[in-house]
Amino acid sequence: MDVFPKARMSLQEQIDTVYDSEALPKVACITCDIEMDFGGRIGTTELLETKDHADHLIDFCSEHKTPLTGFVVTKLLDKKLPGINKFRDIELHPHSHTHKTKTYRLESAKEMARCQEEWSKHFGTSATGYRAPQGVMTDSDPDALAQNGFIFNASIFPARRRGVFDYRDLPREPWLWNSGVKEIPFAATEDRSRLTLSTLKLLGKGYWKKKIDTLPNIVVIDTHLHDFATPTAFNALPIPLRIAYSRNKQKGYVLLDWLIGELKQRGYTFDTMNTVATQHLR
Repeated sequence: MDVFPKARMSLQEQIDTVYDSEALPKVACITCDIEMDFGGRIGTTELLETKDHADHLIDFCSEHKTPLTGFVVTKLLDKKLPGINKFRDIELHPHSHTHKTKTYRLESAKEMARCQEEWSKHFGTSATGYRAPQGVMTDSDPDALAQNGFIFNASIFPARRRGVFDYRDLPREPWLWNSGVKEIPFAATEDRSRLTLSTLKLLGKGYWKKKIDTLPNIVVIDTHLHDFATPTAFNALPIPLRIAYSRNKQKGYVLLDWLIGELKQRGYTFDTMNTVATQHLR
């Protein structure tokens, strides 16, 4: 009998199998985190209080033949917001229950369990995928995902975000956790730059043009409604964030159009996250 409890394994130590890059098709997924404006930083849900912003994004993806996958904060499902109702028309998965980034690390397993409760209540079924707020995972999360019935997780940026995470030692291609849950990480280049619509806007096409050639075969692009439209409470953001989000402020759709074109030129097809998890990752 062990005298001392075993130390929990790090995330890296809990990886069972990394999918073979050469065996994977080139598939890209456009995803949108459906949450409070700027992740709850300004206390509003303005961009979801009309269906116009959701309509515009869904129509844009339909016109480009790029299926859209949403990850929704489940506490918003009760609010009957027009934007939330519109997003029910696309493939959806939970994006935590509360998106409370200050407490999430301590309550991640409870958040996952609450997501499944809400999902069953609203959709009559269990959710298959999950995404954590800010791409943060704790060492206990791979087991918690399995215990709460999730098939895949889409939370990891295999890169660094100062003050939030450093996952540069994790793979850029999807992998299987020891718990049996599949991880489908966000897009990261060979030098571990995080490619999201927000970072595309921040750094511009010139920065990303050559880096696109170093993306993995499975590319998950993250977007938010605030990448495409600006809430009226924008000035309530801290100054550093205001400066960052002011870069290419009105060019979300222009830059996403450019990125889709670049990926298509490189042989990527586009699909939903569920399809990647169930058909491409066997």
